[in-house]
Amino acid sequence: MLVSSSGLSKVKNSVREKIFFGNEPTTELLAILTVYFVQGILGLARLAVSFFLKDELGLTPAQVSALLGIVVLPWIIKPLFGLISDGLPVFGYRRRPYLVLSGILGAISWVSLATIVHTPIAATMAIALGSLSVAVSDVIVDS
Repeated sequence: MLVSSSGLSKVKNSVREKIFFGNEPTTELLAILTVYFVQGILGLARLAVSFFLKDELGLTPAQVSALLGIVVLPWIIKPLFGLISDGLPVFGYRRRPYLVLSGILGAISWVSLATIVHTPIAATMAIALGSLSVAVSDVIVDS
């Protein structure tokens, strides 16, 4: 064996202490960690989106600002998402289906932005859908 079992247990304990703050890694904890990791990564992607809007679609900085102003609307109505997930359970669950659906919608929005978006309207819709997906997942994980 290349690695001793005591070495593996040291690594496991170190990961538990540093990443999970001493908690046992449960599926809920992994979901929370994943959502916030994705939110951080999307911060980097927003820089690329800004260049895409300016360089590929030819939008002016004022138009980009207006578009990004529209895109933050899902974050303004976040309390509504909490009310919907609490009041409308899907298949008996209040959180999981909404988290899965928001992940699917986010993936669709980013794939479409990378492949089929060629107009400012389509870009606005794709970016807004991605923003909606992150806002919904943020509400679900926080509740």
